[in-house]
Amino acid sequence: MIQGIAWTGKGAIQKVEVSLRDGVTWKEAHMDLPMSRYSWIPWSYEWKANKKGKYTILSRASDRAGRVQPIKAFWNRKGYGYNAADKVEVKIE
Repeated sequence: MIQGIAWTGKGAIQKVEVSLRDGVTWKEAHMDLPMSRYSWIPWSYEWKANKKGKYTILSRASDRAGRVQPIKAFWNRKGYGYNAADKVEVKIE
């Protein structure tokens, strides 16, 4: 199970997606209902790893205003505005 949390400071999360193909294709994750408009949204994606190996997992969120997390972060002073998709590398043995 791949799990995380998503948040936007300007509205509500509309969807969370996961990619196991370097951002070429995306699959929609399951989201829990938010507690309030600006709360963190827990999400999960059930992944069946059929083969041993190294994998890169990307996750990104979109909000109702149409904003989607970019694959690469835009530079900003001190990194306070970091908003890129999350990237995690795992090894299945």
